[in-house]
Amino acid sequence: MRYLMSIIILIVCFLLAVVTFVYADPPKTGDDHHMGPVTGSKELERMKTLVGTWQGTTIMDGKETPVSLIYETSSNGSIVVETLFPGTPHEMVSVYYDENGKLGMTHYCAINNQPHFTLKTSTDSEIDLLFASGTNLNPAKDGHMHAVDFTFRDKDNMVQEWKFFEDGKEKGVSTFTLTRAQQ
Repeated sequence: MRYLMSIIILIVCFLLAVVTFVYADPPKTGDDHHMGPVTGSKELERMKTLVGTWQGTTIMDGKETPVSLIYETSSNGSIVVETLFPGTPHEMVSVYYDENGKLGMTHYCAINNQPHFTLKTSTDSEIDLLFASGTNLNPAKDGHMHAVDFTFRDKDNMVQEWKFFEDGKEKGVSTFTLTRAQQ
């Protein structure tokens, strides 16, 4: 009888331990994954206001061509991801982020290089970024995007000018005139 009672007490203790473990709050580790979104530089916060889908036009091969862009935030609001020509073979992604308190950007180009840009100037209606370095390219000879200038006409209209360099010189400018299609 004493042996049976010991077994029953062990089973009850085991069940209480299991129930306590299952319903207990996880331990606090100091690494709270439920923090608020990241607030960045004035320029990064401006880029966050672009979230949504944008439609517009650019000139390609001498013809006006429709263009689409999608802006999304990611990584707890610490980056803005821009997808140009989404779903097409020319799809390109640019990631905007703060670098030492200033806006930076890496452009993942369809020509298989990744120029890195840093903030050149900004006002309430403009942000200008300039080439600082890159991967898969020699800026003295290889073709690459070298600068991008944003002009914000209002909250739903903007113009982007992307400057392309090759052999160390400007070879062309692609101008995108864009209107917000969806937030």
